[in-house]
Amino acid sequence: MNIVDFVKPYITDSVTQKAAAWLGESQSGIAKAIAVVLPTIMSLVLSKSDNRSFIDSLGSMLGDNRLNVESVLGNVGASFNADHAASPLGQLAAGFLSQLFGDKIPGVSSAIAQHAGIAAGSVTKIMGSVAPMMLALLSKQSASRGGIGALLGMLGGQKTGLMAMVPGSVGSLLGLSGGAASAASSFSANQSAAQQKDSGGSGWLWVLPLIAAIGFAGWYFTRGHSEPAPGADSVTVAPVLKPEPADVPVVAPPALPTVDLGAFGERMLPGDITLNVPANGIESKLVGFIEDSAQMVDKEVWFDFDRIYFDTGSATLTSQSDEQVNNIASILKAFPNVQLKVGGYTDSTGDAAANLALSQARADSVMNAVVALGVDATRLKAEGYGIEHPIADNATEEGRQKNRRVSVRVTAK
Repeated sequence: MNIVDFVKPYITDSVTQKAAAWLGESQSGIAKAIAVVLPTIMSLVLSKSDNRSFIDSLGSMLGDNRLNVESVLGNVGASFNADHAASPLGQLAAGFLSQLFGDKIPGVSSAIAQHAGIAAGSVTKIMGSVAPMMLALLSKQSASRGGIGALLGMLGGQKTGLMAMVPGSVGSLLGLSGGAASAASSFSANQSAAQQKDSGGSGWLWVLPLIAAIGFAGWYFTRGHSEPAPGADSVTVAPVLKPEPADVPVVAPPALPTVDLGAFGERMLPGDITLNVPANGIESKLVGFIEDSAQMVDKEVWFDFDRIYFDTGSATLTSQSDEQVNNIASILKAFPNVQLKVGGYTDSTGDAAANLALSQARADSVMNAVVALGVDATRLKAEGYGIEHPIADNATEEGRQKNRRVSVRVTAK
């Protein structure tokens, strides 16, 4: 798992808009600051993972009754207001930041402010506003993985990748090595209102490696997929910092080939779960396959997402993807024996290696977005296939649009 990948879905465009209005800053500046604050906080947490006193203190904070995990994660934007700092949750967050940064908060805020082009005071408030979300995610993940010590031990190998996302000016203040270049641009790009959406796909919004993102359009049931050679069925868990081939075609969602999804209607699932889904959408097809005992698990049977979008040339899921990601998570919760594999694909345009990295990052983003909603990570795998297994002619724009997709197949039911 990549802990950073679990955060991004929560930092939606509406959250950064709210923060910008509250602080009187530009939305792009807010996004750029958050894109540095998140890996900085997580890098510091991991750098203290061998400190018994810190682990005990952190464990106490994660179990503090001021931290209502579901409430915090269900409304991240609620922490971006003038009353937050004085609230019980705000005070818990302040204690968390104090343990991490000590007396270095002013210096770090100034360094991040210079990087993002906003006021240092705004950065300090942003840190206090995102800290509850970080605590809530750590609490949620540690609860499912045997405690905070076990979780941080498992995440220790990600420290180097996280530090690489921290600007050098910030890293030097905190004694974090490797803080060369920030990957903030990949997140701040999400937040641009004028940003075109890429239908490429082959994971909620992505802020950093805390939540890889996803983009899909034109979901339909397809054929012609084939499984890679034995041994290739692996999941990438290291942060993919810049899988952005410059020549990936840019297509806004309205220009995508449309698919007749049919009328939306309620679909009842086991466990009193109700979905509002289109008759011809991926959810209906996936549930139908799962419930039909005559349909056997088959590596050739894939279902293409039809309402997921990525930011242009990146693995960042847009807020338009939230509904479908939530539906997939609900289906997995309703059918606890089902396991899925997520496949990412691109068209043949551009560098094949870069396309492969992008397809893997997008598959990871979808998988991580579903896991972040409470689905056991062992039930999902992700693999990027790049330009392999096209389902349409890459010589035409329509064909390339269809080949840029993310799909799933049932591996157990």
